[in-house]
Amino acid sequence: MRFTAVLLRQHIGFHFKKHWIVQGKRLPSETGAQTELAGRGIPVLDPAEVLKERREEFTNIQVVGPLPPEVQLDENHPLYKREQCYLYGDRNVLLEGVRQAQVLLNTVVYDELPLKVEERVDKTKIPTQLDRSMQQSVLAALVFETEQVKTALIKDPERPAFKFPRVYGISSEKKNRLLLSKLVTHCERFVGPQVASTRKVIANTRCIVPITKELDRIQFSLKVDSLISSSSPMTPLDSAVYRPQDHSLPDIFPVKETVTIPTTKFYEWQNEYPISRQYKFSHPHTILLHCAPEDVVNMFETPVTDDQKQARAMIKAFTVAAARARQLYGDNVKVLPHPITVQAVQTDSKWFHFSIFQLNTLDLSSSNDAGSRNLWFRKPSMDLYSECGYLVGKPTLVNYNKDVLRNMAVFYGSS
Repeated sequence: MRFTAVLLRQHIGFHFKKHWIVQGKRLPSETGAQTELAGRGIPVLDPAEVLKERREEFTNIQVVGPLPPEVQLDENHPLYKREQCYLYGDRNVLLEGVRQAQVLLNTVVYDELPLKVEERVDKTKIPTQLDRSMQQSVLAALVFETEQVKTALIKDPERPAFKFPRVYGISSEKKNRLLLSKLVTHCERFVGPQVASTRKVIANTRCIVPITKELDRIQFSLKVDSLISSSSPMTPLDSAVYRPQDHSLPDIFPVKETVTIPTTKFYEWQNEYPISRQYKFSHPHTILLHCAPEDVVNMFETPVTDDQKQARAMIKAFTVAAARARQLYGDNVKVLPHPITVQAVQTDSKWFHFSIFQLNTLDLSSSNDAGSRNLWFRKPSMDLYSECGYLVGKPTLVNYNKDVLRNMAVFYGSS
């Protein structure tokens, strides 16, 4: 008796097995992508030359005796400093909002974007097909995403002790990350490959800038959720048109500019910019920030106001620009030889806030000359939609605002 291959009931398994053998012998066809990239000046590298396989080494470690004692926060700690430092982190907000940030950063505020930016926004027309695609992307990010986790606690100001049932859904961090990535993708489609090839998007970076102001040590250690870098720096604004000497800083007396910023004696006095100076796309262009209600908190447990959220975006834009300035001109630079401009987009996945910060000086003392102050331009917050979710069992996007995509496209294409 001759043995034959084992066949399934309808021979489907035998068919699949032979089909995989045939398909495994196919050779990949030439798509022309490498030639197209080489024509645009984009290098193509072999993944084996860049990526290295990471293998975890497991060793049999036998611990004999008790565990080592925990490091105590005392004078023997390696990060202990005799002088205390005001440490501004990601969850901090300023008591007086933008007014306090102006005094802290020696910055003049304009309640509108620069004229040339506003003109480009008015002239920008988003194609209908791209606009419809963006609406579908909003639904995909905020409604169709399959993540189901515990969302933030629901609080009732009139009943602070009442506990509402926990709601499962998409986390605010995931919503913001998906929505901003969709916006960047549509901006790349709008401006074309010539501009998109000069931009790079880097996620989850951190910038650290220490500042000494009137004998006070202040350190900004802030996370940037998405940093869009460029191959060339942004053109600074004309100081003859926007004259900071014509504006005065607000008076916040008796409040000090460092109020509500926590202090510590355990810190590392250093500058940190996340991109190497030798990298081609090292110039900061636009920062994308998440600002969900659970991301920031007031020291006195009061609700965070819109003014405090805008001040947070202003400080983050200053931190990125200052970290880049220290990398280019050294740690002792005061008045910058060439101003550094950084755009900022802050959102909680519903409202969007657009602003532009220009760093002219790192001398933040109150006795500084009014002619060498920093500039910050902001625009009123705008809602992307009024309601997005399931209405009567149907996914619905109500009152979609196309101005958000227009402003984002202008920011992305600015140079």
